[in-house]
Amino acid sequence: MKPTIRKFALIKAKLLLPIMAAVASLAATAHAAAPGITGPTFKLVAAPAFLTQPDGEMIYSWGYGCDPNSPPTGFAPAAIKNTFCSSMQVPGPTLIVNEGDTVTITLTNNLPTPAGNTSILFPGFQVKGTGGVAGLTTQEAIPGGSVTYTFTATTPGTRAYYSGTQSDLQIEMGLYGVIIVLPNKIPTSACGSLKSGGLPATNPG
Repeated sequence: MKPTIRKFALIKAKLLLPIMAAVASLAATAHAAAPGITGPTFKLVAAPAFLTQPDGEMIYSWGYGCDPNSPPTGFAPAAIKNTFCSSMQVPGPTLIVNEGDTVTITLTNNLPTPAGNTSILFPGFQVKGTGGVAGLTTQEAIPGGSVTYTFTATTPGTRAYYSGTQSDLQIEMGLYGVIIVLPNKIPTSACGSLKSGGLPATNPG
């Protein structure tokens, strides 16, 4: 990989990952609508592409996207018209599921063969991987192959998902995204006190 490409990939990851972390930190108190694809079944690909930057420069990246042979059928919010999910984007598609869902995600590795295997980690969930080959942290998809991950969305919140293979390289190149687990019941006590102009009650003792 050319040093310039790797440099831009590193800068891109350093800029976007703190934003994702900030969003995740607000998940317990904020209940905003975020655009994404709805599950609980998803078919994703890992693929390369040149992404156009604001200055017009093209940067070679890797990213997750939707399998063009099995496009998603659900999008959120429903009010958004002319929705689509590209076969490669950075960050990857926002995956939206409900608390308690059994989530199934199939990943196909469309990266260049020299890139080797790839995978996805879902921190915070007990994930079962099937197919592919065993990697250091999870099941991996070989070039041209697929792997399936299954887990129960046990707790609501917003979490990052990202590659568990050669993470120092693959995350920098763009293999990361966000999964949102919507709560079955939205808490109202804290929201009510905030609406009235006050802060949530705290225990001074």
